Amino acid sequence: MKVIKQNTLAYESFHKSLPFLTKTNSVGGSNRFINLNSNEFIDDKKYSKIFKQILEFEKRSNELQTAEQVFRQFEILLKCFIPVKEINLFTFDEKFKTFSSLTQNISERTRYFTNSIISKGILEEILNSGKPKIVMDSFVNNIDGSRLYYLLFPIHDENRNAKILSVSTPKADLDDSSMELSLIHASFLIMLTRIDLLRKDQELKKVYNELQAYQSKLANDYKLSAIGELTSGIVEEILSPLQIISSTTEFLRGEEKYFDEEALDNIILQVKKVKSIINNLVKFADTNDVHYKDQPININELINEFYNLTISSLKNDNYECILDLEDNLPAILTQPNYINQLMTNVYSLMRASASVGGGIFIQSKYRDEKVIVRFLTTDFLEHLKNENIKQTKDTNLRIINNIMVKHEGELFFDSDKTKGTVIILSFPIKRKIGK
Repeated sequence: MKVIKQNTLAYESFHKSLPFLTKTNSVGGSNRFINLNSNEFIDDKKYSKIFKQILEFEKRSNELQTAEQVFRQFEILLKCFIPVKEINLFTFDEKFKTFSSLTQNISERTRYFTNSIISKGILEEILNSGKPKIVMDSFVNNIDGSRLYYLLFPIHDENRNAKILSVSTPKADLDDSSMELSLIHASFLIMLTRIDLLRKDQELKKVYNELQAYQSKLANDYKLSAIGELTSGIVEEILSPLQIISSTTEFLRGEEKYFDEEALDNIILQVKKVKSIINNLVKFADTNDVHYKDQPININELINEFYNLTISSLKNDNYECILDLEDNLPAILTQPNYINQLMTNVYSLMRASASVGGGIFIQSKYRDEKVIVRFLTTDFLEHLKNENIKQTKDTNLRIINNIMVKHEGELFFDSDKTKGTVIILSFPIKRKIGK
C-alpha cells in the first residue's frame, strides 16, 4: 500500500514521531494513549519543572545563613506558582492582639488588613482551624478598582507560637484542592524548617558566648572565687579572735586599776563593726538552695546588704557612696543570687576606672510598673561611650545584659566626660509565666 501526502513541508519519518505521538500508561491492566497537546501532558511538564524549582530552593536555602535571605529566596520561588504582590511572615502573641514580622517592609495596606482581621476574629479562627484560607481584601480597593486576595497559611511551632504566612495576590480562582496551594504549603514548611534551624544555631551561639563570658569572668576572679568557697573557714578564724578580744575587754572593765571606760567602749564598738561586715559577707556568699529559686524579692534590702559589704573598700579608695532608695518598693520575681551578681558586675564595671576618689550614687524608684535602679558615678568610662551591647566584649557588661534579659528587663548605660557615667537597670513587675 502506498501513502501519498500532499503537504510534506513539515513531514517527519514515522519512527521519529512515535515517542511524541503516544504515551503508554498501565491503568487497570489496559494501555492508555495521551496526545502530545493534551492538558494532562502540559500539566505534567509544568509540575515537573515546579518540583525541580522546589528542590533547587531547598538546596539553595540550606546554603544561606540568615532567615531574611531564606525568606527572600522563598518569595522568588512563590512567584513561580502564582502572581504575588507582597509576602510576609507574621508571628502573633498569645492573645492574637499584636504581631511582628520577619521583615520590616510591610505595606500600609497589608498592615491595615492584618489589624482588621485580628479585630474581627478572623485571624484566631484561621489559626484554630490550622487550614489555609483565602480572604478577600474588602477594606481597601486598588486605584483601578481591582481587589487583592490574601492567602493565609497558619502554623504553630513547638513553642506554641502562632505564625501566619500572608501572600497577597490578584489570583482569586484558588480553592482548597488546588495544586498551587499544596505547592505553596509544602514550600512554606521547607522554609520554616530552615529558618528554625538557623534560629536554633543562633541560640546555640548565644549560649556558647554566655558560657565563654562566665568562664572568662571566673578565670579573672579566680582568687575571689576561691575566697568565696573558703568563706566559712575564714570567718571562723576571724570570729574566734574577735570573741577573745570582746571577752578580754569586758574582763578589763572589771579591773579596778583600769579606769578608761571610753577606750573599752571603742574596742567593743570596733569589734561589733567587724562582726557586722563578716555577717554581711557570709550572707552574700551563702549558697543555700533557696537562693536558686524565683521568689518575690525586695531589691532595696539586697542593695543595702551590698552597700554594707563594699563601703569599706570604697572609703579606702576615697569614694563617697550615697543611697537614695524609694520606700515601699514592690517586690520583683527573681533570685537573690541574680541581684548579687548584678551588683557585683555593676560595681566592677564602675570601678574599672584608674582614678582614685570620687562619688557613687545609687537610686531605686518605681515607675510605670517597673522597678528602676540607677547607678551614677563621677568617673568617665571611655569604653562605654559608644559601646554596642550586642557586640560588646566587656565581660561585666555582657553578664549584666544576660541577667536583665532573663528578667525581661532593660539595660541602659552612658558615659560623658562632664557628667560621668550612668547605668540603669529596669525590672518589670509583671513577667510572663514560665520565663
